[in-house]
Amino acid sequence: MSEVEMVIDSIRVSLMNYQRVVILKEKEGERYLPCWIGPAEADSIAVKLQGVSVPRPLTHDFTCSAIKALGGHIKSAVINKLANDTFYAKIILESGGKQIEIDCRPSDALAVALRTNVAIFADEKVLSKAGILLDPETGQPIGTENAFGEEVLHKGPGQLEAGKLEKFSAPVREIFAQAEEQAKQLNSKYVGTGHLLFALVSKAPNIVGNILSSLCINPTALLSAAELTIDKEQPSDLDKITINDSAKKIIQLSVEEARHLASQQVLPEHLLIGMRREDAGEAGKILREHGITIDKVYAEIIRFYNQARVGEQSQQNLSNQESGQPPKLTKES
Repeated sequence: MSEVEMVIDSIRVSLMNYQRVVILKEKEGERYLPCWIGPAEADSIAVKLQGVSVPRPLTHDFTCSAIKALGGHIKSAVINKLANDTFYAKIILESGGKQIEIDCRPSDALAVALRTNVAIFADEKVLSKAGILLDPETGQPIGTENAFGEEVLHKGPGQLEAGKLEKFSAPVREIFAQAEEQAKQLNSKYVGTGHLLFALVSKAPNIVGNILSSLCINPTALLSAAELTIDKEQPSDLDKITINDSAKKIIQLSVEEARHLASQQVLPEHLLIGMRREDAGEAGKILREHGITIDKVYAEIIRFYNQARVGEQSQQNLSNQESGQPPKLTKES
């Protein structure tokens, strides 16, 4: 059996049905392998990819600890079969001098492989059948483009429509528009991090508002602090208003967060993380001074995502019961 070593490129989410897909990339080649996985497994993989600390071990952490405690040593993870549109995988481990193969879902195999730092492989037959290549025009995997539009990093907010703004969610577009409008009203020559933070917080309620509330952060205090950082410069040619370097960096970081947190669009919570990561900007300093850490934000995001997922599943099951249908189960990879 020929096996090809793979690496995890990203995790995405379908905006149509909110199902997650993990994108594997050939380590020494150009082929990509998209594999649908469950939301809980996607969260577990994303947490590890981001290096987020969790207060208690997740299921995959427990699995790895149990194998180690029993004298086992995980060697590799292999996606070894594709049948009826379902991927199959196995974990290869050693125990008592013997090599053991354990059948499992690809999502579980990947989550365990990440935690034990072992190689991930795909059977050549699977990769030949389900692998995809890069689009020669966009340079992105065919059918899984992540072209958020770097144009946004080099244009003013008013010019964003000329870029690939569709990769930014409607709430984020509103935040951009409000930040630009505020800059114009204050005769600023550019949109800075203070404008972005003010627009982000004032656009609540959204998940950012929920995060701030859970962290016991007063939004009014953040708005006041943001206003104090905004330069009130002399009028300039407002048709040529631009984004300053720190704000550009925040947008770039938010794009990266959207990718790593399994979203095909940039959402307000991704902007919040981008602001906190950009410590050099005024927005990052304000968030840091108010005790907002990246770990805390990640923990709240995962909690809210899980609550929303449970609520959606409960509503779906209730609808199925009312229509006489059994609860709908997602086909596991």
